[in-house]
Amino acid sequence: MRLVVIAPIVLALAMSAPAIGQTTPLDRLLGKIPSIFGNGSGQPKVTIPSTPILPGLTAVADRTAPGDAAGFDLGGFRLGMSEAAVIATMKARGLRGEGATRFVDFESQVRSAIGMRGGQAGATEGNVLGEATYRDDAGGTYMLKMLVWPDGSHLESITYLAPQGTAVAEWRRMLTAKWGRPVQETIRDQWQAAWGTRASDAVTARAELGPRGGSVRIASPDGAYQRPGALVEQAVDGFMATRARKPTL
Repeated sequence: MRLVVIAPIVLALAMSAPAIGQTTPLDRLLGKIPSIFGNGSGQPKVTIPSTPILPGLTAVADRTAPGDAAGFDLGGFRLGMSEAAVIATMKARGLRGEGATRFVDFESQVRSAIGMRGGQAGATEGNVLGEATYRDDAGGTYMLKMLVWPDGSHLESITYLAPQGTAVAEWRRMLTAKWGRPVQETIRDQWQAAWGTRASDAVTARAELGPRGGSVRIASPDGAYQRPGALVEQAVDGFMATRARKPTL
């Protein structure tokens, strides 16, 4: 009998496309089903942890120590920015979008991980900005990467692919005026420079620039992706614990 019920639902979904915001009898029917499709109101509740406030990861760093690259901006973009802030910056700068990739959102990751561990939490199909590429009017390209957290995605790295035509001395003047003196630098055909502390958990900024172009990059510490991953595991563990049958030893 289950196949007899589901088949017409799938067919109706494929054949009808109501206007955005319009509720149809089919929508109301699906909402009553604790559905394998993940869009019913009867899905098990999953407790999602709060996003920790981490300057440079989940929030923009307002104040940083001298030489701390967590507070640097590149083209107006700063580590820790939300998806909304990234898009607002892109529009304010008049940058042209060259492509974007959406990532599965946090709750969907949690429900999927519960299923992989043998639990039953249904599925959701939410998504957030994962990567984006923008071009400026000088011919340079910004490449942004995000990390997915419980409250959405936040900017994890910023790379600028610089256009040709600017001398080494001018690149150096622009960036030292913006970020201060680098902790390391060499000047040959290219200017190579690095900012940030030597701590393993510090944000780093690097530049390799010359008349043929080059790149500038600000990035979160290595292993930063493990922090939202640990929150996914925390949510999964909590869900499984509430539904576990306690053994008798």
